[in-house]
Order: sequence, then C-alpha cells, then structure tokens
Amino acid sequence: LKIFAPAKIVENIINLKPDLVINDILTTLEGDVLPLQKNGIKVVNFEDLGDGAKMANLTINELYDEPTYQSDNTLWGHQYFFVREEFSDAKRHRFKKQVKNILLTFGGTDQHDLTSQIYHTINDLCSKRGIFIHIVTGPGYSGYDKLNAIIEDNSMVTITRETGAISAIMEKTELAIVSNGRTVLELAHMNIPAIVISQHKREGTHSFSVEKNGFIYLGLFKNQKTTQDVAHNLELLLDNEIYRHKLFKNTTKFSFNNNKKRILNEIEILLEKSEEKTYIENIR
Repeated sequence: LKIFAPAKIVENIINLKPDLVINDILTTLEGDVLPLQKNGIKVVNFEDLGDGAKMANLTINELYDEPTYQSDNTLWGHQYFFVREEFSDAKRHRFKKQVKNILLTFGGTDQHDLTSQIYHTINDLCSKRGIFIHIVTGPGYSGYDKLNAIIEDNSMVTITRETGAISAIMEKTELAIVSNGRTVLELAHMNIPAIVISQHKREGTHSFSVEKNGFIYLGLFKNQKTTQDVAHNLELLLDNEIYRHKLFKNTTKFSFNNNKKRILNEIEILLEKSEEKTYIENIR
C-alpha cells in the first residue's frame, strides 16, 4: 500500500515502474492515463466514463449495457460483470411462496438517507406480515447510529455495516429494495427480485434493472413520490405471487461466476501483446 499526495499520484506510480495500472476511480482524465502509457505502462480502467476511458488500453464498463461513447477499447454490459469471491459458494434462491425476509441497502454514503426513509415506509407493513428486515449500510452512512438506536428494540430488524457479509444476508432474503448499482447484479445472481431506486444521474444510466431481468425500477429518487411508489410496489409483490414468480424467473437466466475469467483473459492478452512488442523491439 502506497499513499501519495493527489498532485503526485501519477508521477509516483511511474516511479514504481509497474507493467500494469488498474484504475477504479469512476471518472479518469487524460492526465491519469497518457503519462503512464508514455512510460510503457498498460492501463485498464473499470466503470469509467471520463476522458481517460477512451484512451486506456482497456476499459470495462460492466454496469452500462448501453454504450455512452464509441471506442474500440471498451467492453460494455453485464456479460463482463463478475461477483466478488464471497458469492462463489453462496446458495442461490429457489422460489418461495411466502416472503419472510427483505433486504434494504443503498450503497456507501446513501446521500438521500434512503435507508431510514424506506425503513420507516415499510416497517409497519413488514411488521404486520411478520417479515424480517435486514439493513446493510456502507461505512460512510452518517445516519447509522441514529437508525440503530431507533430499531434497537425491534426484534424483526437488524442493521450492519459489514458489507462483506452481504452474500450471507442475501441467502436469507426473498426480496430487496436497493439503489441502482452493482448490488442489482448481485441480486440477479442470487435470484432475488428487487425494487430499485437511482440515487443520482450516474446510477440512472445503469439500464440492467428492468422487469425482463427481474426488477421494478422506480427511476431517480424524488422524495415522497419515491417512498409512496416503494410502498405500493412492495404490497404488489407481497400480494401478487404470480407477478413475483415472474420476476424471480427473469433473474434465473443470470450467473456471473465465470465472467472473471473473461476479464482476466482480456488483461492477459493485453500484457502478452506488450511482451511481444518489447521482445521484437529488443531484437531490432
């Protein structure tokens, strides 16, 4: 682990003389990529729509099924998404007629405090139906302590910041309400239908969360309208077993365990080309 001042990051990476740099910083600039390449370093970017994405040797935009720019170096879509290792042995769901558990999770910082808003929206409904609520927050969620105090005496709710345990929690849950990030694909992998909310415009460009893939997409967060839509659609899913089964079946066509090999192969090909070029240059 190396820590550098922001203005010196690229310079210090060059001094390390790596063969490959992998960027996972959402929006790269030309200055994040070109100086590395000029020093013979291959650059691979993940989930990147910045200017540097078009210039990297390889960019993998697995959350975007619809390309937002044209470039021969970019791989688009969920066929390049792979689940974390904790999902490798996770038990995927078979359909259950009764919902007994539901997952709420809204990413790292949860900028609109959807965790609290949605919890308060669905708590009475879940309580009346004997449904257990599992809440998973990111480490940057500022409302954690307040919400934890509120649910402390509720035996039908748990809350955790341990996102690394989310596969084990998903094994227990038949439904989910989530933000529109990579969690949606993890839910598809686990065969869990969900109600999905985009927290910002970038999430709004993730087009995987549609009915044909097993999800009810509510669009960008709009305060009270969104919470009302959540309540309405949750009742629909709980009352209409046929519709919920349809969504469940739509998730069963996905499995993302093997996609990591596809990505690694692309990176290996990239590095092999680099080695061949170096070998040829040395011969000359």
